[in-house]
Amino acid sequence: TYRYSNTNDISAVNDDNTQQSLHNESSGNIPAVGNQNVSHDEINECSVSHGHVCSHICVDLPKGFYCACPQGMYLDSRDNKTCISSSDLKAEVTPTPSDLNEEQDVEVESCELNNPCEQRCLDTKEGGIECRCYQGYRLASDLMSCEDIDECAEDAAVCAPGQKCVNTRGRFTCTSVQTVQCPVGFQLNQTSNQCQPIPVQCAIGFAYSSVSRTCEDINECGLGIDTCRAGERCENSIGSFACRRERHCGTGYTLDEESQKCIDNDECVLGTHNCDGGYRCQNIQGSFRCVPTACPEGYRFETSKGECVPVQCPAGLKPNEAGNCVDVDECEEIGLAVCGRHQRCVNTRGSYYCRNVVNCPAGYEPSESSGCQDIDECHRGTHKCSADQHCINRQGTYFCQCPRGMRHDSAGRCVDVDECSYGAAICPSNSRCVNTVGSFKCDCIDGLVSDDNDGCTDVDECEAEGVCQQNCVNVLGTFVCSCRRGYQLKDDKRSCEDIDECTQFGNRAGRSGVCGGKCINLPGSYRCECPDGWRLKPDGRSCEDINECKEHTAVCQHSESICINTRGSYKCPIVRCPDGFVKNNATGQQNSKLVTTEDGVICGKKECSLADLECWTNKTKTVSFQFLVLPSTEFVTAPLTLLMIHTVGYSMFPNLRLDILSGNELQQFDTVVMGDKAALRMLQPVKGVSDKEVVLQLENRDFTGNEVISRHITHVLMFFEVTHVK
Repeated sequence: TYRYSNTNDISAVNDDNTQQSLHNESSGNIPAVGNQNVSHDEINECSVSHGHVCSHICVDLPKGFYCACPQGMYLDSRDNKTCISSSDLKAEVTPTPSDLNEEQDVEVESCELNNPCEQRCLDTKEGGIECRCYQGYRLASDLMSCEDIDECAEDAAVCAPGQKCVNTRGRFTCTSVQTVQCPVGFQLNQTSNQCQPIPVQCAIGFAYSSVSRTCEDINECGLGIDTCRAGERCENSIGSFACRRERHCGTGYTLDEESQKCIDNDECVLGTHNCDGGYRCQNIQGSFRCVPTACPEGYRFETSKGECVPVQCPAGLKPNEAGNCVDVDECEEIGLAVCGRHQRCVNTRGSYYCRNVVNCPAGYEPSESSGCQDIDECHRGTHKCSADQHCINRQGTYFCQCPRGMRHDSAGRCVDVDECSYGAAICPSNSRCVNTVGSFKCDCIDGLVSDDNDGCTDVDECEAEGVCQQNCVNVLGTFVCSCRRGYQLKDDKRSCEDIDECTQFGNRAGRSGVCGGKCINLPGSYRCECPDGWRLKPDGRSCEDINECKEHTAVCQHSESICINTRGSYKCPIVRCPDGFVKNNATGQQNSKLVTTEDGVICGKKECSLADLECWTNKTKTVSFQFLVLPSTEFVTAPLTLLMIHTVGYSMFPNLRLDILSGNELQQFDTVVMGDKAALRMLQPVKGVSDKEVVLQLENRDFTGNEVISRHITHVLMFFEVTHVK
């Protein structure tokens, strides 16, 4: 009979109830219920109680039956007939004893050092050990041994109808019970429990037919009673069947063409294993296992070294046959000689102690005369005085005396007496008290040294070379270092470092607050430089724009271009008057002429000939070009006036109208008229470097507003720039 446990161990129980451990490394399932100790019953329990004996697969045997499970499932050890998944398997957990002996000290234990368990030993998180038993066993009262569970007596066994439960070690079996004795030539019907004639005995693979009264072939494939496994195809034959394998056997197996079965490859015999370094090869189904070499007593197999190494146990422990450290019972091995006459030896884990039989007060022990005598803890060295204390014995106790200059604290330790805490009168005013262990001393304050009269005098530190990097000023007890202009003291208050005026005095925009342009730091100073198109002012810090147009350093190539100065540069826009207009002086005072507040170019209307009707009807008097150099802005909080236009020479109050003809697609500008003045304003910021052209039309109408008296066209060219020069 076989038993399947949750540790993947299969125990074969022989007729004499001895167990032989077999280790199962394969992923298949092992029959868990069977019977080898009953007589040949010729009863098919699987067909008699179909669907009630096993939950999945029932296999009839000449001597009983067993239950099996599909691939990936395992028999439930509680009834040995129900298949469960691997995730439902739960190990039996036995509570860990908290205290095996109230006289033993609580120490951290491990299965590696001390394994007292009969079957399984587990280390707990609390630093102890826990004994567990295999399936079919429970922990005994000593919490270390395991005793068999009688499933039959505890009604924990489930057998098929007509069977009885027989308990064995670690499991149970179900055997058939024939209650009715049938005469010769008859057999018991398990369903009706009646005797019926024994049918003709047919050969294997044939069954007796009551209709034809002959033995007919059994189609095992059609009836599904073949033993072909997954991946094999059943082919029926007269009196038998054959299983043809459809898939490869897989790693570790070789297909036998004659039997169509996968035969295990013995890697150990074939020499295809990789066991070395102290391991020996053990063949298993489909694979092999590298088993460590069996070690003699007192040795343990070290996997990292691949060899048996001596077991090093702590004091009071010794190695057992399994290589684990177990306690040495000094009381039993040494005997009475380990303790005195009036004492009893008590063993503990890793040690022992002697318990007095005669009860004496604390600090006393039994004497040879059955009385009590004082214990000299100082002489025996059993006192608890620290190394810096002196032990003084007294009747029934002892005293730990502290050295001179020390005292006891609340915990009984010797601590130093801080004489300096008693007041400033201990040392002179020009010195300070320094406490030492067991005493104190008076040291001169910094900058003073002891003289021949045990006093303190000032030291001129500035006389020593290299005290300060630049300037040194001596004061009583110390000194002060200073630096020259353009330098500052470092954190050590002695060395000097250059002041980077370019970064130290920066403004919010990230530019240097010292220079208007580029700042170049120099040792102890700095220098300002201006970018191209700018020059340094006499103050040596600010930058001013170079007007290339006025200084005639600008080069404009086109004959009709004009020079427009910008911040740091210049531009040469080309200005051409439209047909019918010519350039004239922008500051002229002719009637109905346009005058602006900025320099620009004005194209006046030519004189019309008598026959040029289109010229006489054209109300446009001037076409002007105005140039504005503006800084790029991030935001505009209120409308900014960019260009102011006003009219002169009118005898009556003008009726003006100013419109934007083009260049205002983003609605960044608007116009406003105020009496004889009109203005172009900016409403939204223009970011970055860009050039914009806005065309304005200024009309002067009559008092009705319907008749245009004169018209002026103004092209406003705006150059937006970004500059970091101030």
